[in-house]
Amino acid sequence: MRFISKHFMVGMLAASAVLVFAGTASANVLANFPGRWTGWGSVSLESGESEKVKCVATYFLENGQSDLRQNLRCASASYKIDVSASLKVAGSAVTGIWQERTNQSSGPVTGKFDDSGMNVSVKGETFSATMAITTTSCKQTIKIAPKGLGIARISIDLGKC
Repeated sequence: MRFISKHFMVGMLAASAVLVFAGTASANVLANFPGRWTGWGSVSLESGESEKVKCVATYFLENGQSDLRQNLRCASASYKIDVSASLKVAGSAVTGIWQERTNQSSGPVTGKFDDSGMNVSVKGETFSATMAITTTSCKQTIKIAPKGLGIARISIDLGKC
């Protein structure tokens, strides 16, 4: 198994880190997210090729349930991702940091959420991406549009029910 580039891992981290806030207009919704989520995703390259990845994410609420700690691992025959994130919710704003442990990469996460979902951005040293995230109590869907990596899109579906 080869390790995925640090830029791709950044995008995967950012998507997984922020997905938990979609539709979280109240702390009660955040309370649904702690635990273990599993599912599949796909990486579609600009060349038209794509590959599926299996993902496991765990979430922990902290500091009076306004902070969220996340760990994500995804793997396939070609890719391995091991990321973590610490996020803070204040009003409709989400801020935080991410770290990819395999390649020692990190950066900021910023975004906004409302009752229908979330739009966020993630930045790395040589990477940026925008994401649209939707969630229900049992399912999370993430759509990522990275810039400058040769990757057209990343889609991940996770469930815990």
